[in-house]
Amino acid sequence: MSDDFQLFNLGTMSGVFPGTRTMVYQRVRLAPEVDAGSAQSQPAQPAQWARILWYADPPACVLELEMRGGGETRESPQALLRIPDPLQGDLMPRVEAAAAAAGWRLRNCGTCGHWQPLTARNPDGLPTGRCGWHAASQDDQEASVGLSVQSGLALECVHWQSKGNAPQAATYDHGTGMTVGPIRRRAELESDERWTFMGQIRRFLGRGRSGGARAEGWAEKVMERSGVGAGTESCFACQARIANLGALAVATPEGDKQTFSVWRCRNCYTYYLNDWIDRWERTDSLETEERYYRLAPAEALAILAVIENVVDAEHPARRHERDAQRSWMLAFMEGRQPLSHQLRQGR
Repeated sequence: MSDDFQLFNLGTMSGVFPGTRTMVYQRVRLAPEVDAGSAQSQPAQPAQWARILWYADPPACVLELEMRGGGETRESPQALLRIPDPLQGDLMPRVEAAAAAAGWRLRNCGTCGHWQPLTARNPDGLPTGRCGWHAASQDDQEASVGLSVQSGLALECVHWQSKGNAPQAATYDHGTGMTVGPIRRRAELESDERWTFMGQIRRFLGRGRSGGARAEGWAEKVMERSGVGAGTESCFACQARIANLGALAVATPEGDKQTFSVWRCRNCYTYYLNDWIDRWERTDSLETEERYYRLAPAEALAILAVIENVVDAEHPARRHERDAQRSWMLAFMEGRQPLSHQLRQGR
């Protein structure tokens, strides 16, 4: 099996050594494939982190287990499979079948029963689909396709279900060549309103309209707040930049500033929730604590709806008046495992 792997990098004319990765890669989660007959008697095995490396010459993708995972540490990443010409044909069924043959189940959006394939491709040329999961209290049509789209290799969320267990969902086909447009950016919108005649008219009409934002659909209300360059953090899945869509500042019982914010990757469209606690004003250690959680698109919109109902939500001046919103957020996060948890001290 090792003879099938590319052992020479044609771009750098050097060998590919353990630990080397390509410029483009995704992180995914793998769970050991368990037979239905022994699933009841065996304890569930934890999912492990893996990487999909993309090679250009010749075109191929390689799936490998990372050096740490599942309670063990490896001297080098463990290669599991290689797929030549991965973007020719249906990628997700090929990767899913190859992983199953190697004894693993791929746990990501493309293998979830809630994921409904689209004809659109993301900037990396990967297949995309619409996430059909929504809470019982939500309208399935309240989110546009553009806001609910997820790359087939986006990370799993807590609502992931195998295709056999998920409810049958409608298939969305918007025609060959469909593209997923970028979310509007607030910096560009403000520039348009300031320097163009039509933008000034829209700005004037918007100021004189009460409840105008409510009249708009989600596709018009949601916009990136982090400017043209997006954020400084990279996506946990595809390593592209993530952009901030909304933030809410509240107060902890100790009086520290706690900020909940929703982020979205510009490349694979994965949604994240960031929980940031700033203890700088109260402690001498300049301590901060940060957690990231994976969100389904419908969950991200639910949080943005809470943020929208708070005046100047991101401003910390009135954070002590937002106990109800903080309690709602803590209840939402209860029992969830963060993708990342960091405790930092400035000095």
